[in-house]
Amino acid sequence: MASVSSKSFESLTADNLDPRLTKPPSGQRVVTDGFDVLNFIDFKWDVVSTAELGGHFLVLPKTCQPFGVLHGGITAFLAENLASMGAQVNSNWARVAGLDLNVNHLLSASIGETVYVRATPLRVGKRVQVWDVKFSKPVQSGSLATTTEMATTAVARLTVLVGLPGVEKAKDGNEKLLAIAKSMNMVLPPDEITQLASKL
Repeated sequence: MASVSSKSFESLTADNLDPRLTKPPSGQRVVTDGFDVLNFIDFKWDVVSTAELGGHFLVLPKTCQPFGVLHGGITAFLAENLASMGAQVNSNWARVAGLDLNVNHLLSASIGETVYVRATPLRVGKRVQVWDVKFSKPVQSGSLATTTEMATTAVARLTVLVGLPGVEKAKDGNEKLLAIAKSMNMVLPPDEITQLASKL
């Protein structure tokens, strides 16, 4: 087996890689931000605020692993995505990056079940934020299964670093989140990027 030195990778760019590795198949498009994946899984927003971000989605075959239950990667994606968006909202739209994500799966969610996701801040600091994310689904309970309760399917915690350079790259995502909040009649902190652009 031939050895590969780390120097071999220094010259790799999208221009000299096999196009099958860098371009989507014909008829498919490149995922550009977290909203593309949220749209792919048909995620519906319920709340967007500084205190909570949340929504729900129906478990479909496209979000499942081979055994017909929600794939853990979807859970991890949603946890990091919603908590990161919440961190941006709470840091006046600063650029953020996840430092540590921990997900515990407690109960499966099968095809056809609705899963609710809620991200809430545990600590909002200037440089570090910690967010809890809870996943739940309605279940029937009682002797005649006449009562519906919410059962926790997973819990996650994300630690986020706040205030990284390059905030202008997040402009499109920030504008999308502001539009979602506005459509729900929710008020978010002013978008610094929009404010700066209006002053130019």
